[in-house]
Amino acid sequence: MAYPRNFTNINNFRLAFSRVISGTNKDYKAYYRHLFACYSLALDENLSSLIHDIKMGTYQPSRPTMIFQPKKSGVLRPLALLTLRDLIVYQAILNFVASKLWPEQKKHAFSKSYGNIYGGDDSPFFFKSWKKCYELYSRRINHEFEVGKVWIGEFDLVSFYELIDHRLLRCCLESRVHSPELLDLLFQGLATWTTNALGRVGHGVPQGPEPSAFLAECILFDFDDLKFKDVAYLRYVDDIRLMAKLETPLRRALLKLDMKSKELGLVPQAQKITVKKVASIEDVLKSIPSSVAAAGRDHKAASQRELTKMFRGSMTKKQNRWEITNDTDFKYSLLRLNPRRNVLHRIAPIMVHRPDLSWVMSMYIKKFPTDKEAADILLRILQHDPIYDYAAANYIDAMDVCEPQTNNTPYRRIIQTANRRSEEKTISLRTASLTFRGRRKGPKDAIHLIENEPDPRVQSILLHRLFGDEGHSPFHVHDCYHLADVLLASANEELALYAGYLRFQASLTDAKTWKAPNDANDSVKRMLLGLGLRSKSPKARGVLDGFFERRSVKVSFSWKKALGSDWLATERRCLHLQKLRVQDPTAQVMLLDTFNEMLVQAFSQRHPLLAKAYKKASGNDPNPNYGNWLNHLKLSKVLPNSTSWFIQVHNARYRADLSHAKSKKGSYSGKPTREITFDEAKYHWKKSNQSWQELFNEWAKII
Repeated sequence: MAYPRNFTNINNFRLAFSRVISGTNKDYKAYYRHLFACYSLALDENLSSLIHDIKMGTYQPSRPTMIFQPKKSGVLRPLALLTLRDLIVYQAILNFVASKLWPEQKKHAFSKSYGNIYGGDDSPFFFKSWKKCYELYSRRINHEFEVGKVWIGEFDLVSFYELIDHRLLRCCLESRVHSPELLDLLFQGLATWTTNALGRVGHGVPQGPEPSAFLAECILFDFDDLKFKDVAYLRYVDDIRLMAKLETPLRRALLKLDMKSKELGLVPQAQKITVKKVASIEDVLKSIPSSVAAAGRDHKAASQRELTKMFRGSMTKKQNRWEITNDTDFKYSLLRLNPRRNVLHRIAPIMVHRPDLSWVMSMYIKKFPTDKEAADILLRILQHDPIYDYAAANYIDAMDVCEPQTNNTPYRRIIQTANRRSEEKTISLRTASLTFRGRRKGPKDAIHLIENEPDPRVQSILLHRLFGDEGHSPFHVHDCYHLADVLLASANEELALYAGYLRFQASLTDAKTWKAPNDANDSVKRMLLGLGLRSKSPKARGVLDGFFERRSVKVSFSWKKALGSDWLATERRCLHLQKLRVQDPTAQVMLLDTFNEMLVQAFSQRHPLLAKAYKKASGNDPNPNYGNWLNHLKLSKVLPNSTSWFIQVHNARYRADLSHAKSKKGSYSGKPTREITFDEAKYHWKKSNQSWQELFNEWAKII
């Protein structure tokens, strides 16, 4: 693959890893923190392997794990948990893309746009400090108000991240990023990371990773380029604010934004598009979303008295019920207040109704360890059957701290049933409840919980929380030796790597040299190589190895030895075939046939029962007619089950419009050819695995 050198340079991938670690998306990174240390022990070895896979075409993005966070409105914000490898690749691509797009962003940075500003090629942070960005944004708002722009317009987009069209995004990037191969890699990733249960959706960027924020910026550059007469345009991420002295130019500007959004395939959020005249700068600042305003909070130490005043002022009583009226002040004060009963009593009735703020309220209630009153509040909330996994997980984490030491049966019973009552069935709730239960069992029962968990990401987090988090885990790493040894061979790279990390840590405690078994995942072997405990790198996988491994087809021989001089040509076809799996089904079936042809040719030339007949059938040509050879009696004797599938795929090729104008064989002979449908292509793939497995089993006998 001809990728730009600045992309595949290991320094770019080191920077990508650094930026993943230093990102400001703390909630998102919580699912990866236990992996950062073990991955960095052999950072260059891991990154070199990743770069090799990308260059060879064996890198394949994985489908993400989806979790959800509730918004104030009750609508869910989806977060896509990528694998760590995918996250690093995504960041490495965007390092290159952002560098190329920076001149475009720079035109309006800190004059029109103020959020997600590229940090620079040498910065360990992907974006400029949000504190600096908000400070400049706030100053600009103040300035525009002071010069008499008292008419305020707000413009918002519906589900902006989810609706970004991939084709439109690619057009935006192609003007600056002159590398089709790199863009193919990026959009292959985006197609996988935005896949839903029904298939690929062709739009949206995964929420959670910082690179997505810059891709979203690229779409919004078109908004920044608009010119407005007598109107100040200010954008913080996707929150657009207009300020003018008169109403008419403001409404004209909103109309322009509406038309541009429709041109880009985006949907304006009618309920949030407003025009109003304000009397004070405070009225302007009130309209700024709390997620944005929180960035500008003065972080000077406030006294407990000031914090209490701020906390009380952030709420009001309506219809005999306390409601939060200022989210920013509420979060800021509650996170800094000391544990006080009157504050606990004030937030207790709110906890059920504001799941979006469950994280901040659970952080406060954790300040009451082994406290029956706090635990009873959490019990009532969990009995209320919280709708959102996110909120339930936060309150279970708090219950883990607050549960009293005696008479705790009701608290444990409610958490035992939490997963059964979940609608979302996400790993966030499962991780919290299993951690709670595991901490209250013995090490053997905790291990049993981990063994029975089907999701490898949850397994690795539980392994960390229950055994590997020194100073916080209830059990010692020595208690899970056997489990770690089993997980070393896991097909999941991250789970195996973390298990290997625990075994290595334990060997340091025991002052014994530890050697990973031969069947350990390659990620474990790379870690030991980086530590100097292994002399050889694990064998790099080729395109064919990766392809058949993903299809669960066992290959027990060397492809280079089996294919000889045709090895690289076969790998290229295999790579091309994988790309076509989601594209043209006619081209896909035709290439599947030629891929099979290369395999059958190489096998037949080397098989002792076929070689002589194969040469005779070739005559003066290097190879016989493939269709004729498939019908040869000797081939069907050696491959009795798979030959019929090879023939089926080959005959389908002759009926394809890309092959001939009219069919040449069988009952379709003389009839016009036509395109192959996706359903037909899917049918032709059905017997592929068992057919290839028979071929490879026979091949292994002669190598």
